Amino acid sequence: MESQELSIADWKDVVGWLLQDDIDDGVAHVLRLFGTRHDADRAWVIRYDAAFSLLWNTHEWTAPGVPPMVTDLQGVPVEAGLWIHEGLEREGRVMIGDIGRMPRRARGLQAEFQRQGIRSLLALPVLRNDKLAFQIGYDSFHRERIWSEDQIRELADAAELIARALWNRGRNQAAFPSFALEARLIHLRVGVGSVAIPLSEILWIEADGDYTVVHTEGKRRNTERRSIRDWESLLPREEFIRIHRGTIVRVDAIGRFDRSGGQWAVMLSDGQALPVGRAYRPVLRIHLGI
Repeated sequence: MESQELSIADWKDVVGWLLQDDIDDGVAHVLRLFGTRHDADRAWVIRYDAAFSLLWNTHEWTAPGVPPMVTDLQGVPVEAGLWIHEGLEREGRVMIGDIGRMPRRARGLQAEFQRQGIRSLLALPVLRNDKLAFQIGYDSFHRERIWSEDQIRELADAAELIARALWNRGRNQAAFPSFALEARLIHLRVGVGSVAIPLSEILWIEADGDYTVVHTEGKRRNTERRSIRDWESLLPREEFIRIHRGTIVRVDAIGRFDRSGGQWAVMLSDGQALPVGRAYRPVLRIHLGI
């Protein structure tokens, strides 16, 4: 049965949550309210970087028994969701009643949704400066369904309030637009889960086929699905530098530089020696002041 229209008191609660000092906690309250109200199994917020090259799942609410996905969707290339973006631009929404009936050209995205256990999905856009800045939406995990126009309208109003709160916070922070790096953390896979570590613990990243290996302090290694190009777009350029077609290093982790015999290499603080590709030498010299 369709729920009654959200009351003025409810909207006052929404605004109050988003005005509190802990915006993340406020967003969590709002997602729980609307996800529960509209019978969703997940409610989520996705944010894009200013260059519209990467996206992050920044906030998520899940119903009891529904697995969270927020840690899986960090620093994802925008191209992975191209079919969704086209629909948002064309229709102002994307509602998929049955994930199994997505078109052939969205087959890769369909496989990802099925991996997550999604059976139906609703995504709404929020624009800033005429560019897609946020997606906010729902997943249905237990059954196929569609959401009514009234529900979509309510979620759209809430989406604008959520986005405004997050946008204002990001605009006032020096780390913006790298929203996922505001806390100077990055999510790395550990087993079937993930762990957030400080950027300062990453020493170097190397390509490994279609994956990358992230080397952190203490000689720890984590294999990631991100490519070297993804990492290059994600990491702060003043702190990380690409020294080879398949290698990125943290600049202040470089302990020594060697160019004897015409073969350039850097020695890192953990004792690792890494070759420097010829095409990357000029930028390295600028960073090291040599």
